[in-house]
Amino acid sequence: MEEETFGPDMPFNYNPGIKSDPEAFLKEMDSIPLFMNSLDDEVIEENPTLAALQALKYDGTPEENAKDFKDQGNECFQAGKHKYKDALQFYTDGIEQKCKDKELNSILHSNRAAVNLELGNFGKVLRDCAKALEYNPNNIKAFYRSGKACYILEKIPEALDCCDRALALDPKNKGVKDLKIKILRRKQELEEKEKRRLQRIAEEEKEKQLLTQTIKDRKINIVSNNEFLKKYPVQKENAVRLDKETKELLWPVFFLYPEYKESDFISGFNENNTFEEHLEVMFGDPNNPAPWDKDHVYTPDNLNVYFETYSKNGEKTKLLKVPNKMKLKTVLSNSKFTLIDMIPAFIILPKNSKFTDEFIDNFLHKE
Repeated sequence: MEEETFGPDMPFNYNPGIKSDPEAFLKEMDSIPLFMNSLDDEVIEENPTLAALQALKYDGTPEENAKDFKDQGNECFQAGKHKYKDALQFYTDGIEQKCKDKELNSILHSNRAAVNLELGNFGKVLRDCAKALEYNPNNIKAFYRSGKACYILEKIPEALDCCDRALALDPKNKGVKDLKIKILRRKQELEEKEKRRLQRIAEEEKEKQLLTQTIKDRKINIVSNNEFLKKYPVQKENAVRLDKETKELLWPVFFLYPEYKESDFISGFNENNTFEEHLEVMFGDPNNPAPWDKDHVYTPDNLNVYFETYSKNGEKTKLLKVPNKMKLKTVLSNSKFTLIDMIPAFIILPKNSKFTDEFIDNFLHKE
């Protein structure tokens, strides 16, 4: 059986061997007035004979004209991409003849769909194929092209339906059978992808519930007002999270240095780590002090950690000092500690410092 061709329908007497170079053939045809694709209005006005020859294109019956346009559209399509625009115009001209030949109208719409399929105009493909099938419900190529457009658009059920309808008409059609295999393969890929997505959502929800319960078990006083987040925005990936293996909370923590209006952000402060451990990492190297620490007084053994306390109406009331050897978990569970916007923040001040004395004094006596 001869392999099915899914380009535009060729006329019965079409012989590809007659012209080995479609582009040269079209160029030759375009030089003949009767077959010219386009002419300037001025040229036509100046040449009545040429205008008369061009008019002959429409002198036949609607059926004859439509068939001529179809054949010219086929020639353009076979010539390649640079002639697709002309092919579209010829098929459109044929459709506009409004001939009464339903089979021919079906072919014109189906062929125009073939061009738009190559151009990636999939919405137009589907509209033309639907119209082609109105004229001829047995147009296999219209089903094929519609199915291919749906496949590319990942409308898998619709694509399979098109293939099944085509195969009901021609069970051995190789082009349609091959397309259906591709669609079924893609269907399986999409189903597996969706399955993984749903599993991921379920796992994330489970982790979220476990995280919420773990925080609740810590009996932390939590307040959300977004004020801290506005000043110190934190990315979602740096929010508090639960270590899957140890079940320990990892907190986003800010160390604030009011003396220099600087801060450090620790993205995963393990709740069982002490403040001393982090201060040692950050300030323990005497050869690599903080760039803003001009006097080199910010060293682990010369720093105190504080947190602010709040009244019931949300006003800051006191500064409480935290022992450097205390774990973060212990501080967060302290009844006097208020966790603002799920981001623990601590003030770091040097010992025996004039700035520290003034800062604490101003804090205690502010109105």
